[in-house]
Amino acid sequence: MSLWGAAVEHVLFPAWEGRLRGRPTLERLAFLERTQWRSLDELLAIQAGELRRLLRHAFEHVPLYRARFEAAGVRPEEIRGPEDLPRLPVLTREEAMDSARERRSTAPPLPTIRKTTSGSTGQPLAFAYDPGSEYWRQAVKLRGYGWAGHRVGRRTLYYWGAPVVPPPPLAARAKIAVDHFLKRERYVDCTQRSPAGLDRLVRTIRRDRPDVMVCFSMSGAALARHVLATGARTWKDIPVIAAAERLWPADREALEAAFGRCVFETYGSREVMLIAAECEAHDGLHCSMENLVVELLVEEDGRARPARPGEAGDVVITDLHNFGMPFIRYRNGDRAIAGPASRCACGRSLVRLGGVEGRVTDALRLPDGTRVSGLVFNVIFAVLGAHVRQFQAVQHRDGAITLRLVRAASFTDGTRAAILDNCARHLPGVPLRIEQVDDIPLSPSGKRRVVVVEK
Repeated sequence: MSLWGAAVEHVLFPAWEGRLRGRPTLERLAFLERTQWRSLDELLAIQAGELRRLLRHAFEHVPLYRARFEAAGVRPEEIRGPEDLPRLPVLTREEAMDSARERRSTAPPLPTIRKTTSGSTGQPLAFAYDPGSEYWRQAVKLRGYGWAGHRVGRRTLYYWGAPVVPPPPLAARAKIAVDHFLKRERYVDCTQRSPAGLDRLVRTIRRDRPDVMVCFSMSGAALARHVLATGARTWKDIPVIAAAERLWPADREALEAAFGRCVFETYGSREVMLIAAECEAHDGLHCSMENLVVELLVEEDGRARPARPGEAGDVVITDLHNFGMPFIRYRNGDRAIAGPASRCACGRSLVRLGGVEGRVTDALRLPDGTRVSGLVFNVIFAVLGAHVRQFQAVQHRDGAITLRLVRAASFTDGTRAAILDNCARHLPGVPLRIEQVDDIPLSPSGKRRVVVVEK
């Protein structure tokens, strides 16, 4: 690392994050850096202690969970650890959507950070969490990204997507700018994937010489294939952190050929941020055990059981530090594969996922043949989702897209215009029309597809 990067990591960022902004993020990170090397029994004990604190708070101050405890005939003190969680019912996405008021804590810490996500089901979910949870989320991200070589102060290129939204107030923009400057982060819009746009990004990589790149998996793969097709690589290996969507084997191969054999897959969601991340052993993804309890459930004979190693199950998450608006046994709509029970070759005892099947959508096609992940609609509705109850995009054989919407009461002409503007930006040249519907039926498999591409 350069002298400036070392100064940022060890002096400037700690001063900014800790002394000026009063955030204990780096204290949480130091804790996580220690606990990742502890035994599995010690990690499970940490989980159990945090879980008991959460459940006591939820029983005393969150109406929905008090009712759920009482309906199940269970007292908080009877759940001693994650192994007892099945005594409580699973919270479905639909239940989470319909119970926002009842899931809010009536006592501090209160949910002051509000977000919206669309997830893989096409049903936007509004949620919130308290600042204490945010510190844990950021620390978990720094640790997980650190396994790929990321450090605050190292030059980081984010090849990322973002919807068009009104700019925040000047003071907020200034804070964001300072934060990015201190962290040495550059953001490049991954929706601009024309050959000219990819050529510009190649020039940016050559000029900035990033130490790490963080990207949407499919966007990073498109960049990698452009680099290989044009013989554009002039750089040494750059670690790549693939996020936001499943990393397919062929996409990993392209990224490794273009940037080196240092590609790291991550799995997260807006509801809880980083769920699991790949380490340097590249043998599964380590779960963020100190911040989350991750269950993989298999339905069998009308009952749910934990997935066995190598078996796929539904992802059910308990956020141990969101006291403001808890997610306890929340089924997020994803599926993942249970990892091996043995300790990872890296030496960490954190349990592993063998892979992630969830949040997979069909790829859309642009007029020039470029492929775009259907998760682009998740990016758009992460901001506009409060005005839409359900959505589904259908790309017809002629390339045009019909966007079916079940509108919320807050939907306005301005919402419609914002959706059209964002779609035009992310899907240039694609004819699009909005169709208002009363419901979007499930497929025969019982799932609702976000993106349907006619073959």
